[in-house]
Amino acid sequence: MTGIENSRWVAVSALGAAMFAVGFSFSAVACNNTRDVSVAAPAASLGSISKIVNGEPSVAPVAPSVLPAAPAAPVADTEIKAGREGLKLKRFVVTHKIENREPVAGDDFTLGSAPVYAFVEFENSAHDARSVRVMFQNQDTKATVGHVKLTVPGTSERFRTWGNTRLIRDPGHWVAVVSTAEGVELGRAPFEVKG
Repeated sequence: MTGIENSRWVAVSALGAAMFAVGFSFSAVACNNTRDVSVAAPAASLGSISKIVNGEPSVAPVAPSVLPAAPAAPVADTEIKAGREGLKLKRFVVTHKIENREPVAGDDFTLGSAPVYAFVEFENSAHDARSVRVMFQNQDTKATVGHVKLTVPGTSERFRTWGNTRLIRDPGHWVAVVSTAEGVELGRAPFEVKG
């Protein structure tokens, strides 16, 4: 095999591995929307690999493109309390929409609009999975809705998930609360629902 043929063989193999990794990451995200999936980017972009396969000289690998992040929802009033036995709440956002596994900033909350999401990001340094609960409470009437149970896997540096509700039927001051399964509050995020 000549040097050019050898380079093409390596490039075709790299292209196949990159296509497999991308396909695997898309299928993992589509099949499980409560876990983060990360796939290491190949050393060279598909553009530079195609130049090698097609016999074009390549000067240097082109950096892989990065999709722009969705605008993050505001988090100014979020109160994050101390962690609990290896479980640490890193981010807590109330939003109308989750896009690309991130909360999206939106308009005010109104009755009958889209569901209300409580987006949470945790770090769990413990080896065991931990259960948490998310609920939404009306500050005026103390009525609660949502009561979503979520599981944070063990030994996770960054785990994003969310709970939602469509059961908010009263305008007023509301708060989303995340707590451990034992009832220890980890954080709260107030929001206003207009009638």
